[in-house]
Amino acid sequence: MKKITTLITLLILIGCNSMQTNIEVDSVDTFNLNNYSDFSIKINESSISAEINPIDLERFKDNLKTSLIETGLSYSESSNLTFEINITTKDKVQSDKMNHYYTRYYWDNYYFRDDIRTITENILRVNLKDNSADKTLWTVVTVWRNGSSKAPTSEDGSNIIVDEIMLSFL
Repeated sequence: MKKITTLITLLILIGCNSMQTNIEVDSVDTFNLNNYSDFSIKINESSISAEINPIDLERFKDNLKTSLIETGLSYSESSNLTFEINITTKDKVQSDKMNHYYTRYYWDNYYFRDDIRTITENILRVNLKDNSADKTLWTVVTVWRNGSSKAPTSEDGSNIIVDEIMLSFL
């Protein structure tokens, strides 16, 4: 029975680790969200590329807005506290040098054969800015590839990222 319990615990831990996102949070030491009573949200539409679906981005904005309202803040367009949503894409070239190549018929020892591909990465940065002091108080960034289930523009990914953002305020 002890082995089964250990195995189940190990499987749960592995399952929980696979749901982690690559999110980085940074803030000013003196920042506390409880010092504010309202907020606003802006999407930087000038940097949005054509690959980003604006409907999915609005879903992320609405999820963030709903979660912040649930914490007790109120939404106001004229608020001093502004969440700025910036999203962009970046192409990255990857190269994997292959020392040998095996097919089912022969070994191929060409040392100069490269596997080169372009990968598009999407980057979401949310900055929290105090407009009266003109200072960024808090920021979060996450990077994902197209088609990822953890993307903030997918429905499940949006919920995961917003949950992690809200946990960072605790």
